[in-house]
Amino acid sequence: MDRDDFAIKNGFISYEEMLSNSITIVYDHGISYFATTIDSNGWLAWLDKRPEQVIGIFETLEKAHERLFYVFAEKEFEQMKIRDPDHLC
Repeated sequence: MDRDDFAIKNGFISYEEMLSNSITIVYDHGISYFATTIDSNGWLAWLDKRPEQVIGIFETLEKAHERLFYVFAEKEFEQMKIRDPDHLC
């Protein structure tokens, strides 16, 4: 699925329109973690590097924000284990 297909699937005309309705929650090493308002269904949480793998749809921006931070922290923890496994508790 390309980016425009992803946007159309979620009710937008194009990927650019979808981005204009999105809020960047986290930006890390070239990856944006977005929350996008979608119709009356709430907020779509997704990553720009893998838009086809939606994190979830949430009733509020706060819930989408919380989940995206959790996904980010989980990824960072995994990277920390790879970089320096001897310094983990």
